[in-house]
Formats: sequence, C-alpha cells, structure tokens
Amino acid sequence: MSKSLLYNTILVLLFTFVITKGQAQSRSNYTSDNRVTVTLDGLTQAYTFTSNDMLVRYNSTTQKIECILNVATLLPTNDTAPPDMAYDVFFGAKYQDLLFFIDAPVEKVNGSRLFPGNVNKTTTITLQGVTKQTVVPLALTSDRNAIVFNTSFDLRLDNFSASVPVQYFNLLTGRVVITISNAKWVGINIH
Repeated sequence: MSKSLLYNTILVLLFTFVITKGQAQSRSNYTSDNRVTVTLDGLTQAYTFTSNDMLVRYNSTTQKIECILNVATLLPTNDTAPPDMAYDVFFGAKYQDLLFFIDAPVEKVNGSRLFPGNVNKTTTITLQGVTKQTVVPLALTSDRNAIVFNTSFDLRLDNFSASVPVQYFNLLTGRVVITISNAKWVGINIH
C-alpha cells in the first residue's frame, strides 16, 4: 500500500511539473532594450537619468502596452546629478519598479489602422506603490509583428502621495518628466 501511495505521489508531482512548465512557456515575453529618460525638475537645474532596460509587452487580454522600469537601472546623464538620486526619489529599496499600462485597443494596434499621429491615451501609472490614471500623448506605429511607440509626459510626486526625500528637498520641485523613445514590443500576433 505504501508503494502505491509513493507511486501516486510521484505521478501527481510529475503531472504538476509538466502543467506548470507548459503554463510558464505560454506566457507573453517582454521586449527589453527600450530607452526611457526620467528628468527630475530641480529648483535651479534639471536632473536627467536614462535607462535602456525598460521591459515592454502588449497584453492582448487587457489591450494595453505594459511597461516596467526597474528604477535601479536609471543612470545620470551628467556629473551634476547625484548617482542615486532617481533611486532615492522613487524609493527603489521598497518599490523597485515604475509601471506604465497604456491603453491601446487591438483594432488600433493592427497595422492597417494606425493612430493618426499623436493621440491622447489613458495610462495607468504605479509609482511608489500608488496607482493613478492620467492621459498621455502617444505616437504609435505597428507592422505585422511589432509595435513601436513614443511618449513624453510629466507627473507630480504629490499626486501619488509621494514626497521628495529630505536629502533632496532643497534641490527638487516634485515634478517628474518621463520620455519613452522608440520603445518596441516585438512578437505581436493579433491579426
């Protein structure tokens, strides 16, 4: 009887492993190497950081372009910005990612019906664990297997119940400008 129980347990574990592995392989992958620039508005100057490591994918279920930016990948573009400023401002130790979910209905992403130039799209942004919706301009192009988009918009930290860390309080205004340049998701198959 114990041999039968051991055999059934092994079969259940093997079956669970095969199903879990199959589900993991069916998930959509993210495209990386997407450029984003984050500018922290200062009282006397702007502090600009950039990253080429933003992850992007198109979620056909929610019909949104999903962007994930790990704040630890933001690097200053010049020597005047403290290297850890962006990480500190976004509380990277607790909230590792900035999340952007941009509305992009499948019929608009389809290569035959592109957005006419820049259009305003509802975007859900999660910053320091707080999620808000705003409308951002979006320039989007697509072909049979890729989406390429650009956007630039500004945020106020206080709109997210976020504050400027005390060490930067005398340097920053709380305004943040985010620019995404030629970001892409390759592998789309929505036709």
